Formats: sequence, structure tokens, C-alpha cells
Amino acid sequence: MNRGFEIPKASTESAAAGIFDGLENGEEEIFPDPASQSIAEGWRTGVAKALERQFSAFVPKRAAGA
Repeated sequence: MNRGFEIPKASTESAAAGIFDGLENGEEEIFPDPASQSIAEGWRTGVAKALERQFSAFVPKRAAGA
């Protein structure tokens, strides 16, 4: 996503390790590098996430566990 931007970038290896760590820890959203971590709190407390939580009440329990 940030190809062409002259900014510090995480290595592929460190991003992959962050993703695997997040999966292992059962995280719902994974922010594996410093750039994405800078927006993590805003995402978790933002409007889109609030709507997701509200709409999850309409998902049948059986479908949610699939």
C-alpha cells in the first residue's frame, strides 16, 4: 500500500511475524507494523467498528462460529 512513498517501512518478515503473532493471540484485528499500529486505537474505537458490533447482533450464532 505504501509503495512509492519515501517513508520508513516494516520488512516483509516483521510484518508476517506480526500477523502470525496476532493470529496466535486470537486478535480480531491485526496491526503488524508501526504505520498500522498508529491507527489501531482509532479503528478499534471508531464508527465503523461500532457499526460492526451493532450488526453482529443480527448474525445467527451458528453462522458466527462457522
